[in-house]
This record gives sequence, structure tokens and C-alpha cells, in this order.
Amino acid sequence: MFSDLAKDSHRVSTFGTQRWLKVTAIAVGIISICGGLGGCVAPQRTVSLSSGRDQSAYARIGGKIQQLAEQVNLTVEDNLDSQGSQQNLDRLMNGEVDFAIAQLDVASEAMKAGQVVAVAILTEEYVHLITHEKAGINSFPELKDKTVNIGPPGSGINFTASRIFNALNLVIKENITPQTDEGLKNLTQQKLDALVYVGPLKASDQVREQLIKLPGLQFLPLDESFINYLTLQFPESYRASVIPKGTYKPFPALPSTDIKTITTSGALLTRPDVNKDTVALMTWAIISNARQFSPFYPKLAKEQGEVNLSEGLLYLHPGAQQAYSNGDPRVAWLKYLQQNTPLQAASIMLISTTTLGFLISWWRKRHSNKLQQAHRQAIAELQNQLKIDPHQALLDTESLMQGYRLMMIEGNLSPDLYREIDHINDVFIQQCRSARQQQQSQELNEVIDYINSLITSTDSSSQDRIQDLSNRQATYREMVLKGQLEISTYLSLYQIQLLSRIFSQTIPSQVDQLD
Repeated sequence: MFSDLAKDSHRVSTFGTQRWLKVTAIAVGIISICGGLGGCVAPQRTVSLSSGRDQSAYARIGGKIQQLAEQVNLTVEDNLDSQGSQQNLDRLMNGEVDFAIAQLDVASEAMKAGQVVAVAILTEEYVHLITHEKAGINSFPELKDKTVNIGPPGSGINFTASRIFNALNLVIKENITPQTDEGLKNLTQQKLDALVYVGPLKASDQVREQLIKLPGLQFLPLDESFINYLTLQFPESYRASVIPKGTYKPFPALPSTDIKTITTSGALLTRPDVNKDTVALMTWAIISNARQFSPFYPKLAKEQGEVNLSEGLLYLHPGAQQAYSNGDPRVAWLKYLQQNTPLQAASIMLISTTTLGFLISWWRKRHSNKLQQAHRQAIAELQNQLKIDPHQALLDTESLMQGYRLMMIEGNLSPDLYREIDHINDVFIQQCRSARQQQQSQELNEVIDYINSLITSTDSSSQDRIQDLSNRQATYREMVLKGQLEISTYLSLYQIQLLSRIFSQTIPSQVDQLD
């Protein structure tokens, strides 16, 4: 469907003009835009950025931003040493800086509240759980009551580590070391049992050097069920991922095996009130040189940067949207003129007639009507899907919207029409989510009824196991009702794990009674 829409967007009338008329139209556009407005060169502007401490991954990203911004006449000041994401976000929200680098899990609530908006994704940050082989710790749950370094206050490491341990009610003895490299040294000296680090793979010079240098370090994986819980509970923040074997050292390999973990994106953020033109220039400076951020975001080395840098971002600054849609803001109108045949012809007609406005309006209305008709048909089909499978209908709608987004980025869909279609989709997405919530509630009630019936049918000799099951049932049910646990995770944890354990213990007991 998207290919047909894209083809239709290119199928336009030539108005019977000759090729030389098109060239003349481009010249008229250049004169009216560059000449009439005093030139296409943007004036020098100065903005401020909060990134990270010296030699950190964020400091390196900040240096790249400063370098690239000069190409579009932006001077970026970044002289505030920062502990990381939380401190950067606070500075941005308090108006101390114009831009900040922060993890999306840290900034999620502020973005939902409209306090900050995104410019581009610049890094993919992995959760590292590191211990020493002498500590005798081989799995994440074994960190209970252990001394764990969770990073300094104000850092994204501290935020993510605290969320992970709180999510499992896993009590630890918190240890706060200002720098991760110092924490790694304490780990080898057995002053710590474990350490949490969140960052791009091999991007921090000091952390990478210490991991290579210090002996006996090992990585702990996250349990797959816990990964599923985090990615379902915070889908806008976390994704399942793997730290590949030998990432930090080949011989002996560190880590020694592929390590299951989660990642969160790191993004350049700004406030909604920051000048639109300035944000557009900053965005273009980054997306036009996206591959330079590939050491922090490896996907950029293989795919088109302008797609990846905005992938999954729900709250974009209008200036950033402009750059993603139209390219270089300094020559956006010229590019639009070159890529749209009807507009070229209409520019010529402006010289000899007063029908320009009518012709442009006619073409836009015709093109808009076709796209809207196709979209209404797609939504009608999804309405039928909604009755059968709300979750699949939601996924299909998001896929549909991604197709329109790609069309807009490629210049085949106007931003105004995209926003109109996006509004229609938002309404339908809310319907999908509401239907999905009703479906989940029904599933939850069925599971709870089933568990209750199981308890009431258990003989009196298994009271201890019944009490344990009841306690755990109450805990999981409360988590579900508070929105802390997804239905699928509840079913997996409760029905499969707990019930299977109870059955394995109850059956032998019943056999003994028969004997």
C-alpha cells in the first residue's frame, strides 16, 4: 500500500511546460528566497549544551556536536562538567542550557509532561552488571544484600540501577563512587561485590581501559523473564539486547559469553520554547553527519542516519521535525522547489498569470484526497481487526504510521497532511489500547478465578504451600492492578513458575499419604 501511495505522490501534471521553464522557476526561487531575504547564509548563533565529565562517552558526543554545529554557524558552549543524564536533564528543565544529552528512561516522564522534547538519538546504552570472580556471584538475584556500586547521584547509571533493583524488590547495600573507573578498582580490591554501569559499548575511555587492565572481572546476565518485564513495563525506554562475547577483551574473552541485558537510548534533548530555526540547524548538522556517531550508535554505520536518529521518538521539537522532513533549513525552499514539478511550473506561471494559488490549491487538494481516502480504507480494515485482536490492530496501526513517516521523510507527504493523518491514527490507537486493556482485565480475572479454584480444591495437609501461594498471588495481583506488571508477565511468573513448583511439591506429599 505504501508503494502505491508513494507512486501517486510523484504522479503530477507537468502543465505543458518545457524543461527550460523549470530551470527558470528554480532561478526565480533562488532570487526570491536568497536575494529577497538577504542571502541563504544563517547568522552565527550561540547555544549551550550539558554533556558529561571529561573522557566520558557523553563528553565525546558533546565534542562531536560542537564540531558539527560549526558547519551551520552554530557555536555550542559546553563548559559544565556533569555527572550525566539526571543532572543534564535538570539543567535543561531549569533553563540553564539550551540542549542536553540524557538517557530516554531518565527523560521519559519529563517528555510525557511536555517539559522537554527530543532532537535525535545519538547513542545506544547497555546495562553492564559487573562483579569479580572472587565474589562468588554468578547470577543477578545473588546480589541480594550485597554491596553494589550504583553510580553517583545525577547520573543515568544511578537512575537505571535504582529502577532495576526496585522493580524486583531486591535489597542491596548501595555504594556510591563518583567515577565508574574508581568503582572498578574497588571491585578488584574486594571493597565491592558488584558494580552497575550504563553506557555505549567501549565508548568511555576510562571504563574501557579499566576493564581491559583489571584482572578477574566478570559480567552477570539479566534473567530473561526480568528483561521481558522491563521491556513490557517501560516499552518507550528499554529493549532486550546482548553484550557480545569478547567485546572488551579477546584473550581471555571479556565477557566470556554473550551477556543478556537491556539497552536504553541516549538522545539530544531541548525545551519546546527553544528557537525553532536554531533547533532545525542543530538537527541538520547532526543528521547530515550521522555516521560520525556510529561509535556510540552502531546502527548508523550500516543504515541511513536520518531514519535511525528519529526512530521511536514520540516527542520531537518542531524544528527537528522540519529538518527531518525538508532537510537543510537554509535551503529547504529551494530543495522543495527542485523536487516538485507542479511547483516549478507554477512559479513560471506566477510571472504571466494570477492563477498560481488556484493551481497549487487544486493539486494539493487532489493529492490530499487520494491519500486520505486510502487511509480511511486502511483504518476501516483495522476496525475489523480490532474486534478480533486489539493488540495486533495496534501493531498494524503503528506500522501504518511508520510508513507515512517514511513518506514524509522522503518528501512524498506534506507535514500538514502527515499531522492530519497522525491525529486520525491517535484516536484509533486509543481505541486499540482501551480494547486491549479490557481484554487484559478479562484475562486477569480468568487467571485469578482459576488460581482461587485451585486453592479451594487443595487438601488441608498442604496449608503451608497454600499460604505461600496466597501471599505471592496477592503480591502479583497488586502489581498488576497498579500497572507495574503486564498480563503476559503475570501469567508467565504466576501460572507457570509458581504453580509448577507447588505441584512438584504437593504431588509427592499426596503419594506419601497414600502410602
